[in-house]
Amino acid sequence: MGSDEWARQRKDNHKEVERRRRGNINEGINELGRIVPNGSGEKAKGAILSRAVQYIHHLKENEARNIEKWTLEKLLMDQAMGDLQAQLEEVRKMWDEERTARIKDMGELSMLREMLGKSQQGTVVEGEKRERVEDDAEHEKEAEDGADGEDGQARKRQRTE
Repeated sequence: MGSDEWARQRKDNHKEVERRRRGNINEGINELGRIVPNGSGEKAKGAILSRAVQYIHHLKENEARNIEKWTLEKLLMDQAMGDLQAQLEEVRKMWDEERTARIKDMGELSMLREMLGKSQQGTVVEGEKRERVEDDAEHEKEAEDGADGEDGQARKRQRTE
């Protein structure tokens, strides 16, 4: 291969490399043109690049604002969660106290019912004894009245009247 032919081959290779580079740049600029919002509809490469730079700055500003907003919201959410957890613990504590008091009251009520039941049983027994004594006394009176005849019956009528 001669030096002239070698120089021409090298020049052709360089042209091909440069053509691919420009094609890649143009593809990238066209892609930016499709992605970046286009207010004016301009298709010039410089305008597309300028809009892309402005849009990237705009996105970065929005991101910074959103990060501040999300950080504040997270802090507020964490504080609210802490408050709710404290309230939940307080309610649990009150519930436990109420449950303990209810159990204690149920025990006392059970004891009182037991005592009342025993007391009523004693009262019933005493009442039955009293009735027997009264019945016995009445039978004795009737026996006496029966022995007295008509006088006893008259006294009995007076007692019932």
